[in-house]
Amino acid sequence: EIERDHLKETIAKSDIVFCSALIQGKVAPVLLTEELVKLMQPGSVIVDISIDQGGNCAITTPGAVETKHDVIIQGIKNIPGMLSTSSTIMFSKNIYNLLTYLMKDGEITLDISDEIVSSILVTNNGEVVHEGALEAMGLK
Repeated sequence: EIERDHLKETIAKSDIVFCSALIQGKVAPVLLTEELVKLMQPGSVIVDISIDQGGNCAITTPGAVETKHDVIIQGIKNIPGMLSTSSTIMFSKNIYNLLTYLMKDGEITLDISDEIVSSILVTNNGEVVHEGALEAMGLK
């Protein structure tokens, strides 16, 4: 109840509210009551990403985008499941771009004077050359 009182003025002035409060192993605390939602300006948005554990907004519908009291409320389910796909795509694009950068005439060419190459190269000719790796291994 105390948290809701502190949030009241801020919520009423907010255009968008992200709800993400979780308590490990428990149902998510309800921080936004229907009364607080009614205080928001028409067209405001609530994104409740804690919906898998019950949600922080009392009137969020899991997996749906709905308008209630002129406020758009989105209950995004399974955020971790969504991120793995997009992070995998991003990682694969980064690796592709790195390999494209390193390729010269169909061969990987390592120019050690290149800042990008020198910052990612861990070993060269059987020796550890990366500063961070050397420090982590206690060799520097």
